[in-house]
Amino acid sequence: MLRRRQEILDAARTLFIAKSYNSVTMDDIAEEADLSRATLYNHFDSKESIYFQIGIRYLVDLRERQMKIITSVTSGLEQIITLSEDLLKAFFKDPIIREIWRRFQSLLDNEFLPLDNTMNKISFPKDLELLSNDVHARYYGEIRELEKIWFDAIKRGFEDGSIQKRIDADRLTHFLHLIFLGIVDSVNSSRTLLISVNLTVEDIIGFTVDLTRNYLATV
Repeated sequence: MLRRRQEILDAARTLFIAKSYNSVTMDDIAEEADLSRATLYNHFDSKESIYFQIGIRYLVDLRERQMKIITSVTSGLEQIITLSEDLLKAFFKDPIIREIWRRFQSLLDNEFLPLDNTMNKISFPKDLELLSNDVHARYYGEIRELEKIWFDAIKRGFEDGSIQKRIDADRLTHFLHLIFLGIVDSVNSSRTLLISVNLTVEDIIGFTVDLTRNYLATV
């Protein structure tokens, strides 16, 4: 059962990378996975469920890797710098991570969220429709777990004096993620410009990490 689910997710991932989300159908996924439509529905009830399950799998792997990073680096600043480089590489290597993240944010934009949501206090209305869907709730939970790693590293940097306390840790966590997502989106839409000025993705990652260090460091 688990092996078949993984095969379905792998087949769907191939299709979502080759096409857009809207272009892929459940029939396409069934054909790519070499199984019947009925068998596919025995495992997943919708394309949306498959899509976000792919995202959950990515986020679990990313979170586990980033947890190892913060246990091997001492200061809060160095933790954030290493986390930043790892996240940027992941976004550039597997664009589907970013696309799923973007789709979830677009769904979340349609919901009412209270203004007091922080890492220390998450309070959603009980009737929040988006998170009543189990796969959406699980995906959001993984995002929050990933953000918590960054939040804790930033707080550590405040405490050990390696990170300037320009804004609070919660907002800084989201600020950095928004900046990185924007940079990756810009690079992916400007490949011709990068070639014309002789810049590589590795250059962009290096520059971004250096800028992050310069912004955060106390010395």
